[in-house]
Amino acid sequence: MFTGGNGAGKTSLLEAIFFLGRGRSFRTADNRVLVRSEASEARITGRVNQVAGPLPVGIGISSNGLEVHVGGRVTAGTAEIVAALPVQAIHAEIDELVQGPPEARRRVLDWGVFHVEQHYLDHWRRFRRALLQRNASLRGSGTDELLASWEGEIAAAADILDRQRAAYVEILAPRFRAHGQALLGREVELAYQRGWPADSDLRSLLNASREGDRQAGFTRAGPQRADLVIRVDDKRSRWRASKGQQKLLGAALVLAQCELVAEALGTGIALVVDEPAADLDRSHLTALMDLVARVPGQVFLAALDSSSLSLPAGTAMFHVEHGQAKALL
Repeated sequence: MFTGGNGAGKTSLLEAIFFLGRGRSFRTADNRVLVRSEASEARITGRVNQVAGPLPVGIGISSNGLEVHVGGRVTAGTAEIVAALPVQAIHAEIDELVQGPPEARRRVLDWGVFHVEQHYLDHWRRFRRALLQRNASLRGSGTDELLASWEGEIAAAADILDRQRAAYVEILAPRFRAHGQALLGREVELAYQRGWPADSDLRSLLNASREGDRQAGFTRAGPQRADLVIRVDDKRSRWRASKGQQKLLGAALVLAQCELVAEALGTGIALVVDEPAADLDRSHLTALMDLVARVPGQVFLAALDSSSLSLPAGTAMFHVEHGQAKALL
């Protein structure tokens, strides 16, 4: 548990932990803003305790992008560090997970499927490569023959991604329902939308959509348009729920994923929770903290103070000032 005043650096500590397991921030999509204006790069390092022993991990952030280290090796991309440190976050903008655009929900979905479904990353990379090539062909006046080849590749990879995503949501949904009921006291549901009509063959749909896609300059149907639909009392939550309720719905989704992924991996995961009391009354905060305390793994909490939080006995306490954390006796 990290406590301290506004601007003390509490959220930055949580952000660093999250970054080590995701290669991105939960506050901004632009990693460059995390580098001090007078510096050329930023580095985050840590150790992940695994069965085989501590695993050193690190990420360098610069104008050249990310440099990821796992076990003393430079890796190609972030997949290894995501696998090494499964981490999720409940943060100040988590209500945007519910009311915001689908991209954040797809990211949450893909993180879970990556950890649960074997070879998901390979199929996702295959799909992504074909999608980028078709989009480039659409913008570059590619021939129908060229587009057809990429459409076949997209459809083949999309079929696998769709089945793995759907299978994952099927086992995630009951856990989300239970967590949502515990937090809101209302009926909540989670559904998966794959990104193209259920009764359509994607390859045929892409073929028929070429002219419209050429005008748009990108592929308008496929797994890249998938979404998670959250309902409260059988109504779309983004239009019916208050900010506090949307925060609880986002938290329910994250907590359900933590539970499922930890169970699938057979190991604990990391969860960072920033200012849990924001936008919540005492009863809902208590319900949230009860579920956070049950997370199968290590929880990192940050708040102005701990007086309103019900913390488990033995919680390690740290005070943060000027970016430095000092243990409290």
